[in-house]
Amino acid sequence: MRLEYEVARFSTLPEGELAVAVLQRHGIKARLPDRDMATMNPDLLIAIGGVRVVAPEDQIVEARRLIARIRDGELVDESEDWRADHIPGRVGELDETEITGALGWAKKAGIVVVVLAFVVFPVAGCLLTAIGG
Repeated sequence: MRLEYEVARFSTLPEGELAVAVLQRHGIKARLPDRDMATMNPDLLIAIGGVRVVAPEDQIVEARRLIARIRDGELVDESEDWRADHIPGRVGELDETEITGALGWAKKAGIVVVVLAFVVFPVAGCLLTAIGG
């Protein structure tokens, strides 16, 4: 088994995931050993000092240098090229009017039942009790 050492710590899971992705993109076999704990109980991240990013012993120096470059802002891309293919009113190959969403008739009926059962009927009951009817 190869020894792994801590490269850096991050306060949130998405930051750690992003750091691992960048390191892996540069050929470093980084991973998040705390991913499961951070997913199940994110409040513990404060107690343990954040999400650890680890890398193999032979890649640790390169990994720490790369994280330092990231934190210094050397890899920031301030161009707006990522917006080049944006067409207002379209989502991928679909027009906005072609997207119906995930709410089918059954879910809409369920929402009506929940609103009636937990909002309308209790409020009506309170009002009837208050006016003595």
